Amino acid sequence: MHGNVALDRQLTVQRLPDIGALAAISAEWEVLDSQIAPKTPFTAPSWILTWWRHFHRRQAMFRDEFFCHIVRDGRGRLVAIAPLMRTYAPGFGLPVLRIVQFFGNDPSLTEIRGVICRPCDQDDVIDALVGHFLAHRGTWDVFRWNGLHPAPSADRARPVPCAFIPRRELPVYLIELPESWEKLRAHVSSNMRKNLRKAYEFLERDGFVFALHVVERPDELPAALERFLALHAMRSEAADMITHPNKFAGPPARSFLADYLRVMAERGALRIFELKIGGAVVASRLAFLLGPDLYMYFAGYDPSWKDYSVMTVLVSEMIKWALAHGAERANLSTGRDQSKLRWKPTEVILRDAVQVSPTWRGRFVFGAFQAYEAMMRARARAGL
Repeated sequence: MHGNVALDRQLTVQRLPDIGALAAISAEWEVLDSQIAPKTPFTAPSWILTWWRHFHRRQAMFRDEFFCHIVRDGRGRLVAIAPLMRTYAPGFGLPVLRIVQFFGNDPSLTEIRGVICRPCDQDDVIDALVGHFLAHRGTWDVFRWNGLHPAPSADRARPVPCAFIPRRELPVYLIELPESWEKLRAHVSSNMRKNLRKAYEFLERDGFVFALHVVERPDELPAALERFLALHAMRSEAADMITHPNKFAGPPARSFLADYLRVMAERGALRIFELKIGGAVVASRLAFLLGPDLYMYFAGYDPSWKDYSVMTVLVSEMIKWALAHGAERANLSTGRDQSKLRWKPTEVILRDAVQVSPTWRGRFVFGAFQAYEAMMRARARAGL
């Protein structure tokens, strides 16, 4: 069902001429986005439109051309948005590579990217897009597909078309929130319960009193953002700890984050959770309240407090806050690491794939594309 109306499967793909045309359908887009679950910030107009303004490139090495497509059903309803760009390499002159890829080619700020549609519509949408781009195979060399959900029903056996070349799998971790903190605490492992107890006991033992401060208002944002960026940088520079690159070291990333957080604060969806000890903020995590979902984004903390497990305390307090405010789900975001797994969350696997244009040119330049992929992975690891 599409809302309360059956989806007309006669799907039509349309290319939009420019970013203004995409912004013009924001009202329809917001309706579509409200039907997507679990919710993330990366499917909404606020993220996509802001991202294009800050990150599309016009450089000698790369040039990103607006290449967004939308999908409508037979009754004209908006079914999907494919926020695409066509990247030329080099950026000027005769291109060696023409890569079609989704908005989000940044220093790992866009944690999930891909077609914006309800998961139950994904197979039909992908079929329609594949058919469209095969009909226009001479206009691109390589298509980078991201964020493909597992097949939502048993009668759709394949998660992606057989012509796709599989790439990485991206795990997402969700906590379906019970009625109380006590029930959630009982769900985790005995070792995790022990860690939680010790984190609070160590602070109390040494006479430290903590407080949770939640930043929501636009007027509080500038100072809170400055504190977050400082703590995020401190964690990235810490020695003898697991490496965490500074995702906001560059001016474009900082400028994007400031603009996006301002928009979310004005919409009432921003939450910056700060753990205070002795009046000083020692840990901070960005989050977005999206309907029933609390999406936990990047964090930072003062490494001098690592022996007190201040991030464990902060995440615990965030979950308690979510329970007290009626949230139904806490999204721990992407990436398989122990700090997420110890909560015993639900794991959702998203998949990436590559499609090569079935032309002599597409096959010929695929080696150059693989070199491009290796370079982008290295840049992402470095936080560039």
